Amino acid sequence: MGLWSSFKKSMDFVFYIRPKKWVSWDFFKQSTGQTVNILKDMYKTPQKGRSETFYQAISRHQLSVSDLDNLKMKFYYFSIFFLTFAIGMTIYAFDGFYQGQFLRGIGSISLTTFLLAQAFRYHFWYFQIVQKKLGSSFKEWFFFIRSGA
Repeated sequence: MGLWSSFKKSMDFVFYIRPKKWVSWDFFKQSTGQTVNILKDMYKTPQKGRSETFYQAISRHQLSVSDLDNLKMKFYYFSIFFLTFAIGMTIYAFDGFYQGQFLRGIGSISLTTFLLAQAFRYHFWYFQIVQKKLGSSFKEWFFFIRSGA
């Protein structure tokens, strides 16, 4: 091994350009692919499962009228609980923003969003039991809320 080959090896080490290694191209490509797949799954419309009426579902689950009344009240109280907790969390978030603690405010707003989603979920189930109809839409639920029922 001569002087030139050792010099060539050292210069190769200094000037060897590997941008794919520097930016971790393989990891970037893999994580971007996973993100794209998640986004595709988010916007995919789900296939409709079984189509059954409210009374068929009651008979399939072997529920009585008293069971339905108990479920209806549970769902209603859960929705009120989550809504009350969301209002409290919103006040806490505004207090955090007012005091300049933005991380606390942002965390509280995200929790508020979760709590409102849970309140909607349980109230929607309550609405379906009251209306005795499965597969109701958001529009029907909204008009139910506006009617004050």
